[in-house]
Amino acid sequence: MPLMKITVPHQLGQDKATERLKRKHEEIKQQHTYTVTDLTETWNDPHSMEFAFKVLGFSLTGSVQSFNDSVMISVDLPVAAILLKHTIESQIKKELVQVLS
Repeated sequence: MPLMKITVPHQLGQDKATERLKRKHEEIKQQHTYTVTDLTETWNDPHSMEFAFKVLGFSLTGSVQSFNDSVMISVDLPVAAILLKHTIESQIKKELVQVLS
């Protein structure tokens, strides 16, 4: 599977950035209960989460890491979604910028 990595800088500090990410994560779970299935999430430490879910028939896995000055999301994209990689990447980046602003 092709790996997509997105890093967005911020000036919030690690704790504040993680707090905002967790809040956004809960929003997404509530808003997409019918389109996102089989969601699993594991917080490895207070600032790092691994996830997996299915959406539109595609299985996705990845991780989110919060650092003092940036947030990085890594997602293993299914080969069938490779044509949508740039669209997915720009949408995730746009959302992250909003969350971290």
